[in-house]
Amino acid sequence: MAEIWQIIIKTNTLNFILVLLLLIFLISKLNIKQKIENARNDIKNYVEESENEKQKAKEALQNIENQIKNLPAELDDIKKSTANSVKSIEEKIKNDLVSQKQDIENNAARLFNLETRKFKENLTNLLSLKSIEIAQNNALKQLSADKNLHSKYIDSAIAEIDRIEL
Repeated sequence: MAEIWQIIIKTNTLNFILVLLLLIFLISKLNIKQKIENARNDIKNYVEESENEKQKAKEALQNIENQIKNLPAELDDIKKSTANSVKSIEEKIKNDLVSQKQDIENNAARLFNLETRKFKENLTNLLSLKSIEIAQNNALKQLSADKNLHSKYIDSAIAEIDRIEL
């Protein structure tokens, strides 16, 4: 056995055994197996999360592609809706303008009739005043020219008063 011991000492076998024992001791004390398992599980979870995110990204991409495919139809709907809205607003404005035009025409006609009546009244009053003035001047001329007419007019006025029954 001494020879084996000498061989072990002269060769690196003892060193190898010591390092191996030290490694086994460290692995058992530091719990490296558990740490490697935890790291493996973390990597596995990271890969699974990455796969899930990749799947979600694919679904989002598909949704966006579907929206892009539907975009021309949506644009057509928006254009039609806008055209209908513009037509509705145009009709409303047109109807409002026609109504306002009719109101203005009615008001203008009413004002014209009112002013015509006022003008006729003023003209009638002016003509009446002028007629009275002319009649008065004419009567004064006739009375100045013929003094007998004055008595005749007084008699005629008295006859008219008698005829009126009070």
